[in-house]
Amino acid sequence: MAELKSSYDVVIVGNDLPALIFGALAAKNGYRVLVLGHGGRPNTYEMDGFRFVRRPNLLYGFSEAHNIREVFRDLALLPEMRNMPHPFDPVCDVVLPERRIELSHVRGIIEEEIEREFPGQIGLFSRYFQDQAELEQRLEPLMKTFPNIPPAGIMEYFRWSSIRRAIGAAVPPGDALADFDTNPAARAMIAAPVSVLNLCPDAWKYPLTFSRTTNHLLRGLYNVEWGLDSLKNLFVSRIEGNSGTVRMAEFADQFDFSRGRVHSIDVRGRNEAVGTSLLVAGTDLAEIARMLPEKVVRKRQMQRIHNYAPSHFLVTMNIGMARRGIPTGMARTVFLVDDPTSPMEGTNCLTLQVDPAMEPADMMDPERTTLSVSGMIPASLLDEGAGSIEAFGEQMIEKVRAFMPFLDRHLITTSLAATRISEKTGRSVPDAAGMIPACTRMYPRTFGMIGQPVRTPWRNIFNLGDATAGTMGFEGAFAVAGMAFNLIKKMLPKKDDFSHSRGI
Repeated sequence: MAELKSSYDVVIVGNDLPALIFGALAAKNGYRVLVLGHGGRPNTYEMDGFRFVRRPNLLYGFSEAHNIREVFRDLALLPEMRNMPHPFDPVCDVVLPERRIELSHVRGIIEEEIEREFPGQIGLFSRYFQDQAELEQRLEPLMKTFPNIPPAGIMEYFRWSSIRRAIGAAVPPGDALADFDTNPAARAMIAAPVSVLNLCPDAWKYPLTFSRTTNHLLRGLYNVEWGLDSLKNLFVSRIEGNSGTVRMAEFADQFDFSRGRVHSIDVRGRNEAVGTSLLVAGTDLAEIARMLPEKVVRKRQMQRIHNYAPSHFLVTMNIGMARRGIPTGMARTVFLVDDPTSPMEGTNCLTLQVDPAMEPADMMDPERTTLSVSGMIPASLLDEGAGSIEAFGEQMIEKVRAFMPFLDRHLITTSLAATRISEKTGRSVPDAAGMIPACTRMYPRTFGMIGQPVRTPWRNIFNLGDATAGTMGFEGAFAVAGMAFNLIKKMLPKKDDFSHSRGI
């Protein structure tokens, strides 16, 4: 083992959003936090004079989602949030064969769009949207008192059972879009954007989160300058501002594990180990598990992780082009559906975003722009390596050419965010930083919300990679971070909390 040089309450390995939110909450409440970037990279990168992204910035719920509001309140970030997010208008376009619908949070516009594209069906849509709004009013009080899921221990199980009964009474089971079964185009108009926001190709199978995201969508998507990167930087600044340490260029190497716990972590390339009371996986949990000593990782534990591994990955092809090539009247974000009767995966459901890096308006090039194109590739195709990802990228561009016939006339360069050139072999290899996990199978006893649990089979290891957010999408990052923070307060109570609980 390397020399033990420092010790922390919490060591976070990776920089996925849920882990950074948790780290900020922990540091704000007196825990010593260390973040090792472990290869995590910013969402934006530059190439050929363009700012490209590894994932589109699809941000929502800042004002209406309890989980998001509470995190910003607890971290004293409300002033920043009053100034940073600005709603897009229109919210987005949904483009179907022979139909194009502009979604807007301005009252009356969406009704006009539906009446034009779906004549005589405005009543069906109005009833559906009204049902979702009423459902959210019943769900919001439950979200404020939500238990840790899945439950562990008798008290958590009783709370979980109580919430389950309340949700069962409020949320109709089954297909959330059953009312649209006879109209595939109308169904796809709602299914496409919600499936992408929830990072779940069949999101309608989970009516609780489908309803919440539908309401978020109707209230609008937000422009936050520099998008996901600026949000992560907010949480990093709170960690550093509360005596935490952030070392983004460092990697974890191996773990000292005894009596069911991780005790210290070797830092790669240094004769240094750092002690910890809690290890947080802020990246793929399977990668962290492979770094544990073989004697503490049982086959059934790895099999369970594999069973709930992502079924798809959202990958993005970036296009650098002349700004005049963007169609007039096109929304900043477009959901493009090729066949409404087919699954919302692969190239059948693509997300297009103009200027996806969300740079400030005064920094945008008036002559050139970036168009990101994102689709969910099945994980099974990745067995073929980078070649399958590159073929998928070309297929996505072909679909964009059909939507924008003059694309090639304005195209300057392209970049596939999910591949990179290996320094060792000089060949193209998959790049994990550009592969965003999406799941179709949710973990048991999580109300169809969580893809992977925060708790792991190891006593002091938490899982807060992107995959834990499940069908809650962007909101889910805040929800699972809050769950983890509730757990650490019980696992590692601070002295003042302990004294107060004992009445001292």
